[in-house]
Amino acid sequence: MKVPNKKPLGRPPVQQEGMPTSQHILVTASKLFMENGYESVSMNMVAQHSGVTKASVYYYFPTKNELFVACMVAVLVNVKQRIESILAQPGSFRERLVLISQNYLRVPQVHMDGMVEKLKHHLSEEQHERLNRHENALYEALEQGFADAVEDGEIHCDEPFLAAHLYVSMLKVGERRYSNNETLFESNEEAAAKIVAFLWRGIHK
Repeated sequence: MKVPNKKPLGRPPVQQEGMPTSQHILVTASKLFMENGYESVSMNMVAQHSGVTKASVYYYFPTKNELFVACMVAVLVNVKQRIESILAQPGSFRERLVLISQNYLRVPQVHMDGMVEKLKHHLSEEQHERLNRHENALYEALEQGFADAVEDGEIHCDEPFLAAHLYVSMLKVGERRYSNNETLFESNEEAAAKIVAFLWRGIHK
């Protein structure tokens, strides 16, 4: 009697929405990591929120560290693409910086830097290199935006790459929460406008 063909253990079907299962797991895990931090997220939690088995998660991502790194890379790639998309839009550089700021601040997140810092001794050299490469690409996209604004005569800035780093550091103030869970600003829109206004006083012509 012919034995029916079986799928490899743990290999799930493609999600009904058409998104590959590995991508669906990444999207779900990224949200969990950014909202809860690395330590609070388990592979079982990722499986439950993704609607797949834990074996399916391990099929694509053999360890939690590898899943975390893949999620962080995916987040960095998406942020970079969004930045490039906004910078390509019409309007002043200041208006586009406000849009970039609003997009950044809408994402609920535990600081990625803090999570990576806690894990750095557990990540391989290759994993560190992947994260650094994609993080640098994000800053390079912003640097190009500042450099283009200088060329267009919108701002004065001798060091666009430094300006990009300072800008991102300032954005982190907008998402900071204090002991009573209060924020410095009443809304993301207010935070974006005030942070860019503060930056603008130092670079506008």
